[in-house]
Amino acid sequence: MPRTTYPSKVDAILMIPLLCLALGCDLLSGALPTQAHVVAFAARLLMLLVLLLVVWTALGTWYAFDGRVLCIRSGPFRWKIELDDIHAVTPSRDLRSGPALSRDRLRIDYGAGRTILISPRDQAGFLRELQRRQLTQ
Repeated sequence: MPRTTYPSKVDAILMIPLLCLALGCDLLSGALPTQAHVVAFAARLLMLLVLLLVVWTALGTWYAFDGRVLCIRSGPFRWKIELDDIHAVTPSRDLRSGPALSRDRLRIDYGAGRTILISPRDQAGFLRELQRRQLTQ
């Protein structure tokens, strides 16, 4: 079976606070006294790294079916879930942490009591593909 990829839906309401936090910290570090230039530089460098992580996560979150495996990627984080291990997939608006950039989420229950939250842009297509692949042996 060919690989099928679904990008994450992205809610600005979830991304804007993270970007504002990075910008606010950058502005605060610029307001430090000049004798604290090393601290200001370190703070700016840290905020740049946080900003890069936010952008990497926003642009690099997707879900792909590769054979009988669901591959999930969110920035530097990766998960692989065997389709046979998936017990249930239900809609969710749970705001717990997970590789989901939208409040419009799917909760995947798999393995021995494990769950993961995802937010494919095309939820209907994702669910059809999951069902098709689970039925195909």
